[in-house]
Amino acid sequence: MPASQQRESGGAVSKSGENAVTAASKDTPTVRNRPGVEAQREVIVQAAVALFANRGSSVTSVSDICKAAGVSRDTYYRCFADKDSLISHLYQTSVNEHVLAVLNPDLMNYGNEDWVSQVSSQTVDAILERSTVAQFLYLESADPNSTAHRIINQAYDIAAERMQHWALEQFGQAPAMEFFKSLLFATQWLVHNAIVSGKTPEQVDIAKQSVKQLLYGAFASMQRDETVR
Repeated sequence: MPASQQRESGGAVSKSGENAVTAASKDTPTVRNRPGVEAQREVIVQAAVALFANRGSSVTSVSDICKAAGVSRDTYYRCFADKDSLISHLYQTSVNEHVLAVLNPDLMNYGNEDWVSQVSSQTVDAILERSTVAQFLYLESADPNSTAHRIINQAYDIAAERMQHWALEQFGQAPAMEFFKSLLFATQWLVHNAIVSGKTPEQVDIAKQSVKQLLYGAFASMQRDETVR
């Protein structure tokens, strides 16, 4: 075959191959990276926090949250079972995990003033990092029919039980659960007051010192009672 024909034949094959590749690429669907559940969950959480802080959770629907987050209802329900589970997630990650972290039975030492001061400071700082969430939860918990009220009371039951158990181990007896829950609610008020006061360094320091004095004083009184007996 003449060289010119070989070149023409080769050119034809090359063009045919190019056309085949082009056709194949048109038939292949475009693959888009889909955000994982955790990424989608965070988008939903941010949208929900903004809505809850602005108008409360009771009048905010799942559809409202989906619209603000730019996700479908299917995506929402892949991340959360319902609106209550979202509110529970907000409380657990913004408040409760920090409270329970300092109620580890292996670490608790309410008889040590330095330890109480340290954990009081750490807990207040951690909650204030998510102050928008904490504020709306604390406000809504005042309504006994609210999801926030139920979730916070359940969490405080667990925390109070741990505190009572520690006191029993240390002193042989302890006040009723309601006593320890009152300490937790007082702590909640102190943190909330720091938030509504603008989280100024002075107000934050007052909250930390007050929480420390509240907790250390309560347990120190139990220790004194044990010494007298």
